[in-house]
Amino acid sequence: MDLRQLRYFVVLAEELHFRRAAQRLNITQAPLSLSIQALEREVGSRLFDRTQRRVALTESGISLRADARDILERVERSREAIRDIADGITGQLRLGITPASSLLPFFPNVISAFRSARPNVRIVMREMHSMDQLLSLQAREIDVGIVRNPPQRTPVDLSVVRLMSDPLMLAMHRNHGLSDRTNIKIADLRDETFINYPKQSGVGICEQVMRLCALRGFTQKIFQDVHQALTLLGLVAAGFGVAIVPSGLSNITVPNVVFKPLMDADATTDIHLVCRRREQNAIVEIFVSLTQTASDASWRARGHGKLVVQGPARLIAHH
Repeated sequence: MDLRQLRYFVVLAEELHFRRAAQRLNITQAPLSLSIQALEREVGSRLFDRTQRRVALTESGISLRADARDILERVERSREAIRDIADGITGQLRLGITPASSLLPFFPNVISAFRSARPNVRIVMREMHSMDQLLSLQAREIDVGIVRNPPQRTPVDLSVVRLMSDPLMLAMHRNHGLSDRTNIKIADLRDETFINYPKQSGVGICEQVMRLCALRGFTQKIFQDVHQALTLLGLVAAGFGVAIVPSGLSNITVPNVVFKPLMDADATTDIHLVCRRREQNAIVEIFVSLTQTASDASWRARGHGKLVVQGPARLIAHH
């Protein structure tokens, strides 16, 4: 029994007339008759009573008619659902984000735009450090990642597009000696004690801060390594040290913590969007496009003009 046989059977069961049924199916009567005969042999029962004057359903035909309609309707619904998924109308997007990146202005804008554009797509967000996102993309555990400072040698099966630069800021206790300064540079921090992320933690900003200090001729004195941004700010609030953090964390109000911009030109981190190369996923393509639009708008709002994206304008099916 196949779908074609069921479709022929349902049309004949509705018309109860071979010529009219054949016309609806755009076939001749002979293949229709042969298909019905084959179906009757397969089910082991006559489905129609045929005479020269009339065609009528048997009890077996009446029983099969309801099931056949239900089967054909379910198949059509499945086809529509699959088409919707292929077109990016329904489905889900598994999104990796770093904790501080989600606090940047462009992020809520892109999420809002995506939900408006694809209200039937479920967004599953996973807060992950940058290196963990790259591994999860390769393992197909997430579809898109928003990462900070990815390694220069990104795995060849991943595509990377730079979205924007995010300035680094100094977080310190409100009574710290530098809290009243407006022109703080990294070189001014050589004698400070730092709260930092651990080495090899997968946090994109960790190695960069160490490198920036080394370029100024000093190594950070670390009071404590922490894995979570809120723990880091809590230790700063307790007066245990200072921290160099991305600007998004300054949107969190923590008692006794103040944030000051760093004046060094290289005190920035880059935000990138990453997905798998040649990803055949319409949902991912839509999200990539909306993310680049939102980040461009955020960049212009900060007075930098239009962002020049490094890499292709689309992540899908390039290289």
